[in-house]
Formats: sequence, C-alpha cells, structure tokens
Amino acid sequence: MNKLSVNTAYTDIDFIKIVTGGKMTYSSNPLCEIKVVSAGIIFRDVNLFRKSLYWNLTFLAKVTGVSVKTIERHKKNNKPFNLSASQNMLELAKLSLFGVAYFGDVNRWNHWLTTPHIQFHNNKPTSVIDTIRGRELIKRIISGLEQGFTA
Repeated sequence: MNKLSVNTAYTDIDFIKIVTGGKMTYSSNPLCEIKVVSAGIIFRDVNLFRKSLYWNLTFLAKVTGVSVKTIERHKKNNKPFNLSASQNMLELAKLSLFGVAYFGDVNRWNHWLTTPHIQFHNNKPTSVIDTIRGRELIKRIISGLEQGFTA
C-alpha cells in the first residue's frame, strides 16, 4: 500500500472504479466523470462498492442521502440512479479512497467514520458525510491528520 499524499490518494482498492462499473478510475479526467454521472450509476456497481467497504444498505442510504426504499427500487429495476445520487456515490468513493489510503485499511476507515471526534463537536464524521461540505470537512481533517494536526 502506498502512502497517501495531500494531492493524491492510493489504495489497493479503487472504489471509484468499483462504483462506476469500471467506467472510470481515480486518474480519470473530469469530462469522463461528468459523462458517467450524467448517465447514472447503477445498483449493481453501488452494491459492489457498498460491500467493498463492509457497509450495510441502511448505512449506504444514510451516507448517500438516498432512502433505503429508493435503493431497493433501483435494485429491483436495475435503473440508473439520478444525477444527484450518482454524484454523491462517486464523491463517497473518492472520499473513501482518500480515507482508506490514510488509515491503511477499510476497517480503520470505518472505525474512524463511526467514532465521535472533537473536530465534529463530539459527533461522528458520518453525521456530516451526506453533504458536500461535510465530505470536504472530513477530507480537510484527514489532510490535517496527515500533516500532524490533531484538532
């Protein structure tokens, strides 16, 4: 496993490749990302992403801001998720790639996400992960940890 750097993240598992069904990777260009997200991410790939992080369906629903009922409907129809849900899922894949690279493995990443921290006013990082600004805050705090900042 390679060490995380502030500008790039490396891990043995490319969550971006998983959630997009191989249509893009960490190093794909933004135009590819726009195309993939516009077409929509499908349940099969989201489910593989969820399983690679050991997340249950309820947790996935919470962190993506998509209801369990909607996810189950997409599972049944195999219809692509809408633009907003697809963007959230891709952003979670990017954040998870960054987090796993820093923490070293999926289990430590999940533990950190579900542990209250002073940086989140003694709430868990998952309390903000379902928003754009929350994901930015999580990434900024991890970057700070990498630089040796603790609060």
